[in-house]
Amino acid sequence: MANWMSHFSGRHVILTGGSSGIGKAIAHDLASAGAKMTLIARRSSLLDETREDLRARHANAEVHVLPLDIADEARVTTDLNAHLDVHPPDILVNNAGIARPGRFLEQTNQDFRDHMNINFFGMVHLTRVVAPRLVERGWGHIANVGSLLSIMGIYGYTAYASSKFAMQGFTECLRAELKPHGVSVTILQPPDTDTPQHSAELEIMPAETRAIAGTVKMLSPEKVGRALLEGMAAGKFEVIPGVDGRVTAWAHRWMPGVVRWYCDGSQAKA
Repeated sequence: MANWMSHFSGRHVILTGGSSGIGKAIAHDLASAGAKMTLIARRSSLLDETREDLRARHANAEVHVLPLDIADEARVTTDLNAHLDVHPPDILVNNAGIARPGRFLEQTNQDFRDHMNINFFGMVHLTRVVAPRLVERGWGHIANVGSLLSIMGIYGYTAYASSKFAMQGFTECLRAELKPHGVSVTILQPPDTDTPQHSAELEIMPAETRAIAGTVKMLSPEKVGRALLEGMAAGKFEVIPGVDGRVTAWAHRWMPGVVRWYCDGSQAKA
């Protein structure tokens, strides 16, 4: 068994957004590793389909589903606590999120609230329920699925990047606070990934944004999900899948002016 698989074998993983895209890819890898799972998403029909798919492809897979709107703090607190009283958690992966690109001057305050309520506060709601249980045990792992736009901003993503920057800051602080309690924390920062959500983004993406995004190679959800699991098993805090993504992050960290010049040039051509 690969090292990353042994890290998850027999562990109970709470996974949000597990019915499609990166989350679904992670769920299949976890099932292969012998992990137990609770999948959380808003649509119960997709959750049921994913559970049956996992059971069909992975013998003896133990998969629970919990339909929840993670932005609803009261429901998350009540329903998830009740579930965890019966199925204690070992690992939390906050993967659920939305992305609706658009120009700031054309978006509304509600667009910003939607991004923050799901991408940021949804993560906080889940973490507030799970983290105390991991601290009490003295072991566990929390992973948050961010984006390259957790550390850099580009044309057309003011609402999305704001929520992911907030996630980055939260995750950095959380790592420091939970480390003394034996709980590890990881953040995933993938570039564009070939998911149903990204396909929906392309339909409304400004031309300037498309010109910039097209310069970075798109990754498969399987590659991104596997990178996260391998990074968690290795004890990494930041996980950036793909060479292009790592080069972009490095350049933005050490040569931010050059990156902005390049992005400005790309959007100007559009």
